[in-house]
Amino acid sequence: MRYGIMDHGMLKTPGCHLNSSQEIDSMITIRTSGEKCLCDFTFDFYWQHRGSRFDPDARIDGWSYRSLVDALRRGETVKLVGDAGSRLCSSMGVDLMRLGGGGGAVDVGNVIVDGDVGPRMGISMIRGAIYVSGRVEEPLGNVIEVESDLSGYRRFVSITELVEKGYSPLRPNELSDRVLRISDGISRETIGARNGSPGRIEVFGNAGMSAGILMRAGFLEIHGSSGRNTGVLLSGGTVVVHGDTDDFTATEMRSGEIFVNGNAGGFACARMRGGCVFARECRPVPPARSASPSPEDLRRISKIFGISSIHAMMYRKITV
Repeated sequence: MRYGIMDHGMLKTPGCHLNSSQEIDSMITIRTSGEKCLCDFTFDFYWQHRGSRFDPDARIDGWSYRSLVDALRRGETVKLVGDAGSRLCSSMGVDLMRLGGGGGAVDVGNVIVDGDVGPRMGISMIRGAIYVSGRVEEPLGNVIEVESDLSGYRRFVSITELVEKGYSPLRPNELSDRVLRISDGISRETIGARNGSPGRIEVFGNAGMSAGILMRAGFLEIHGSSGRNTGVLLSGGTVVVHGDTDDFTATEMRSGEIFVNGNAGGFACARMRGGCVFARECRPVPPARSASPSPEDLRRISKIFGISSIHAMMYRKITV
């Protein structure tokens, strides 16, 4: 599936077959000046604040935040003329259960930004594309740059969707045999969010917060350290961190495995319901408990980190 360009220059959304007049009518254009949470499918985690810090029905240039998300869900294109603030397109393409959805992916339209974008663009994003004419502030979310099909704009897609559907990232990043190697040195958060494909993601450097959030399958390997909430809500697959993780590792973990070569931080495994964490150091929250790894666990630790079985005995296994 490609995001093509119609002859008149408008973006064609995935799976849609519209004529030129329909395509023009389906593009929403608004003027912006750095507002945060534009096209944010979570409305800044509305289920937590219930409108106390963010109003989904507040308007910008005549359009509400809610109407922009609704338009994207219909497959329309949203163009922002001006700068966008932080959390642009957060969880774009997710049918969020917290807002009455089924929790899976939904096809969406695209977002064009004729300006700069603030940090955390594409946090936990899994569908659609973002086109940006200006600068993008780090950290990014779960997005990676691919070849653009719109002159004058950079194109970003979800890392999760790229691995799933085999899109090609720009170098120095590369995808080969379902293995995505990210080596561009860009700071990112929520890498691999909601991944359900059997592919492998390797990050050569550090990762930000919530690496592997809500993963259901696949393999995420970080050749460095990662931020807090690593593996939060993990429901399957494997996360390997060759350095340390910050606090709240494996919070609400349901299934899968996390291997940490160093310290897994404090308040780890809070409200853990399944799965296991292997780490040399970890301060878990009860009822999660620390135990000695089994002989098979030791063999896997040795293989993953390239260490002897004697050194593998220094690791602990945290489960419920």
